[in-house]
Amino acid sequence: MTALLIIFATAIFVLFAGLTKNRSWLQPLALTGCGLALGVTLFELLGAGPGGWNHMYADMFEFTDYALAFSAVALVSALLIIGLSGYGFRSLHDTLGDNYGLILFSLCGALCMFSFTNLTMLFLGIEILSIPLYVLAGSRRNDLSGNEAALKYFLMGAFTTGILLFGMALVYGATASFDIHSIASAISDGRHSAGMLHTGIILILIGLGFKVSAVPFHFWAPDVYTGSPNLITAFMATVVKTAGFAAFYRLFSVGFAPAIDFWSIPVAGMAALTMTVANLTAIFQTDFKRMIAYSSISHAGYLLLAILACDVPGSEGALLFYSLTYSVATILAFGAYMTIAEPNDDGSFEAFNGMSKKQPLLAAVLAISMLSLAGIPPTAGFFGKYFLFTAAFAKYPWLIVLAVINSAVSIYYYFKIIIAMYFTREENDYAVVTSPGIRWVVVLGLLLIAFLTIVPGSVYALI
Repeated sequence: MTALLIIFATAIFVLFAGLTKNRSWLQPLALTGCGLALGVTLFELLGAGPGGWNHMYADMFEFTDYALAFSAVALVSALLIIGLSGYGFRSLHDTLGDNYGLILFSLCGALCMFSFTNLTMLFLGIEILSIPLYVLAGSRRNDLSGNEAALKYFLMGAFTTGILLFGMALVYGATASFDIHSIASAISDGRHSAGMLHTGIILILIGLGFKVSAVPFHFWAPDVYTGSPNLITAFMATVVKTAGFAAFYRLFSVGFAPAIDFWSIPVAGMAALTMTVANLTAIFQTDFKRMIAYSSISHAGYLLLAILACDVPGSEGALLFYSLTYSVATILAFGAYMTIAEPNDDGSFEAFNGMSKKQPLLAAVLAISMLSLAGIPPTAGFFGKYFLFTAAFAKYPWLIVLAVINSAVSIYYYFKIIIAMYFTREENDYAVVTSPGIRWVVVLGLLLIAFLTIVPGSVYALI
């Protein structure tokens, strides 16, 4: 709860501080707030632990180790993204405070989604997370693709919110409670209407499937990711996805756990479709951001394995580790992309031709990110997939075989970037200059990936 209050207070302060003439201190202020919130979260997780009012609040929040660990992942991702914002927001001087404030408010929604115990708070968390992103997606007012992205995101978000609310209403009608523990008790004891409950679960599954961009509810993601500013796309692909899956797992592993025999079938089908459709489609992409969009969708398919294995010990640790490794690798990839391609208005793979000679550090960072996303050993991404696949293998061996095949397919399009940087003879004449903020983020991100590669169990065992 302390971290949530710190982020909220920082967002309010940054929003009003943006009205001043001197806006150079907005980024350090946002970084300070996120850093302080991360420190408090880690202290509670590793040191004193949750307790008192900070543990349970009004039967709506429950700040367990699970909530604290995922809050730490989101805060680390936010710190790296805000570290890149000095470069990513360089053309938004007049609305700088608004953009920082909206990112922090969206982060508040993510923290609510990690710790909810009531469906009402889950809905509020989703809306607090999403509404600022509708604005941020279209923050480049004169960019038609950004306007299109914001409109699509808003319309689809509003539509699926209605579906999600309808599902929650049906679950309440079937169990007479919004509390996830009471819902689980009602299902276990048979005190529910089966038809109404199952319909509500399916509608909630559709709503959450949209939020995590799982097939067949993924069609908004490529256009929104491509049209939004690069920094906001990085936020969507990491913090938003982490929040979506953490809430997804919490709801289905606690509230709907007694009904796992019903909902596991559609979730397994969704996972298989998501992995296969996304990876096969990504092969044919020629734009980096669009490829990353389909990559993000494919990783949603892998993360759905944790939902299916929610009754297997260690599945929540696997979800946590995978979310962290995926988020750090994706943010580093966007940092390199912003530096290389954005100034030259070229998002194609050819923009990276010969980059290993001009910017060896950025090329190495992007290569490591691609290797980690592909799950090539001994990168942190490999351990993330290993933990996740191991947790689900006993129950869904056929799905793990399909996941391994899809991981092999993904190597093809991830290696397109590495080949362009290191093995393409035709070099472009783009001038690439790295800012101090990007260099710091790159170094910190590389250190974090190295740590996760060397001692992966340290994060896996947190919850």
